[in-house]
Amino acid sequence: MKLGIIGYGKMGKLIHGLAEKRGFEVVNIVDVDRGGVGKGADVYIDFSVHYAVLNNITSCSSLGIPLVIGTTGWENDREKAKQIVEESKNRVIYSSNFSLGVNLFWQVVSVATKLFGAFPEEYDVMVHELHHKNKVDSPSGTAKELARIITELHPKKKKLCVDALNRKIEPEELHVTSTRGGSIPGTHSVVFDGDSDTIELTHTARSREGFARGALLAAEKIRNLPPGFYQFKDILGRPEFR
Repeated sequence: MKLGIIGYGKMGKLIHGLAEKRGFEVVNIVDVDRGGVGKGADVYIDFSVHYAVLNNITSCSSLGIPLVIGTTGWENDREKAKQIVEESKNRVIYSSNFSLGVNLFWQVVSVATKLFGAFPEEYDVMVHELHHKNKVDSPSGTAKELARIITELHPKKKKLCVDALNRKIEPEELHVTSTRGGSIPGTHSVVFDGDSDTIELTHTARSREGFARGALLAAEKIRNLPPGFYQFKDILGRPEFR
């Protein structure tokens, strides 16, 4: 399979190396000092910057080339992107985190939120994430997905609060906090805290390879899917991905 890579930072370079080991032929690399999206690739993987994602979707869709998107921070363009993909009958798989472990972690948090949400007066819930000093967005896309899961399923937590607080938190607010420093690939924790005990669910990435492997899996399987705009976590159980 011929692969194009959009964005040639740390993730782009990692995907390049792993792709060749998995039998991909890398035929195009798109970056600020390189060429743009062009013909010749069977699929592109995008780990670029949030403000370029919509343009990358448009370019790939105009050429009929499927796209896997690991870039975060483009949530405000999601509906427009979906419209472009559906009108062009292209295929796009996106995720704020392509790690298989994180996608399973989201499912664990869904179950835990339902369980602890049955006792909202006994257990509070909060989210914290840590990333390396060079990460430009905060909270992380993974933390935003955790927050979306919790606010959707919890009976009381319906408002997202990401700011530093100099006041008492309101009962309906879910506090999501972030730390930046060092070279941490990514750590995400959901804490259910009561008067007598604390239950903490944590996913810790040991390297970026998990993100790259998941994105390459999506690239390998994307042409098996009907045209559409897919979130990675929603298609993991489909026959096309087995």
